[in-house]
Amino acid sequence: MKEKIFIIIIISLLPFITKGQYIPQFSQLLKTLEFVNPGYNASKNTASATLLYRNQWTGFEGAPNSMAANVNVPVNKWHTGFGLNTMVETLGLINQSYIDLTACTDVKMSGNSYLTFGISGGAEIRRLDMNKAIYENTNIYSPDLYNSENLHIGAGINYFTNSLHLGASMHFIPLNNAYKQNEMYSFYLNGSYLFPVSENWVIKPAVLYKTWGGYSAFDAGLFLLFKDLLWGGISYRVNDAIIFFADVKITDMIRLGYSFDYGVHHLNWFNNGSHELRIEFTMPRPKTQFERIAIN
Repeated sequence: MKEKIFIIIIISLLPFITKGQYIPQFSQLLKTLEFVNPGYNASKNTASATLLYRNQWTGFEGAPNSMAANVNVPVNKWHTGFGLNTMVETLGLINQSYIDLTACTDVKMSGNSYLTFGISGGAEIRRLDMNKAIYENTNIYSPDLYNSENLHIGAGINYFTNSLHLGASMHFIPLNNAYKQNEMYSFYLNGSYLFPVSENWVIKPAVLYKTWGGYSAFDAGLFLLFKDLLWGGISYRVNDAIIFFADVKITDMIRLGYSFDYGVHHLNWFNNGSHELRIEFTMPRPKTQFERIAIN
């Protein structure tokens, strides 16, 4: 009976959840923008990998579970970098995934500022697994109405100084009649600034705005950083959630981050919030530093 009720809910939601491109819903995108902005990795001068796991709407059967990975390898003498983005999400009967190849470069603007540019391209795959559903009667829904494979491309630009970061990126699905014109695009805008309060402590406000298929979301956060070792903070996703963050540097090569979303929308009654984990791996820095200003 539960399965029957759930499939009815999913079918009822399909007109809404199928709108627009597949958009990552990770709270820690405020810090890990490489997943949505292919130019962001150009700010790094060592090889790195970032892993994200999100357990959304804890306590709700069939709620989203998402995993993502980003790998980037810089070629510093060319001021370029190459990488890979991949993501997989399950939502009840729905499985969605994408994979992108990325390339980035940076251009020094002055002694304390530079621009970065990036492009990406890959595939998006959607599947509806009706074998997981249980019916009292015959199958009432064809997964062919949902299943799809689409190619997409993206581009991103960032401006960095010692304290300021501004970024913008766009993703586009070309030549696909399954989407309306406004659903073929998604856009991200972000900004952050570092305010030193002492030799070791820094306050960092950050914002992230995204829009896709007629929908939008806005995150605004405030973080406190202690050297390069520890940071924590809180953010608000408008009309959706209050999010608590913590991050610690375990070794010179490994960082661990955690966030918890407490929902404030009208659907909060059926779940116990969302948990998210992040692990970052960074190769040791070269003996000769890359000729780019240091950023956080």
